[in-house]
Amino acid sequence: MNSLRIVFSKSKNAVFLTHIDVLNVFEQAFIRADIKIKYNEKKNLKPIIVFADPLPKGIESVGEIVEVKLEEKLDIPYFVKQINSVLPSGLTVLNAEYYEDDNVNIMEKVYASTYLISLIYDNNKFIDKTPRQVEEIKSNYINNLKKYLEQDKISIVKKSKSRMERIDIKSDIINFDFLLDGSLEITVCSGLRKKLDISNLMNGYFEYISEKLNYNVKRTRILYA
Repeated sequence: MNSLRIVFSKSKNAVFLTHIDVLNVFEQAFIRADIKIKYNEKKNLKPIIVFADPLPKGIESVGEIVEVKLEEKLDIPYFVKQINSVLPSGLTVLNAEYYEDDNVNIMEKVYASTYLISLIYDNNKFIDKTPRQVEEIKSNYINNLKKYLEQDKISIVKKSKSRMERIDIKSDIINFDFLLDGSLEITVCSGLRKKLDISNLMNGYFEYISEKLNYNVKRTRILYA
């Protein structure tokens, strides 16, 4: 059983890498670390590397998953040390485990992702405000975000290749909660069958409050069957 499931983080400048970039980085990392992985048997040989749910550019993560098939079984601590020694800054393997191969890749099993979203406030708006007023303003933004998510119907504008369309994304939101620091932890549909784009979710919120804010988003885990 040489099928290996790897969990890695994506941060710093690595968040600007595309999915193809990350794929190429890992492929080169295996070569540099002298870790032999299996290739498909087609005419144009390609390494068997499957990412669970490719992350869009600009999003940080502490829970990305990639599956590979090794030519020979390696000790997990040795593997993690070797691969991390050659990965660029911003990409770090956190852990890995061998799994029973059922001929269904991880991409087909993914059904949801959990994200942590933090609003970024324009401090220029707070120059003439007291600390209490600042907290009230921030609290209003968070309360409005909660009201937005609690609506029976959440209508957003989604851009496709040929047109713009308004859709209801309420059923794509599995659950959400607000943490003590005011950040939003939200689990949404993800994967091949159904996927909610976080940028669409937040743009809907900005339309709801008639104001555009900046925000940080980090994926904390990928859920799969």
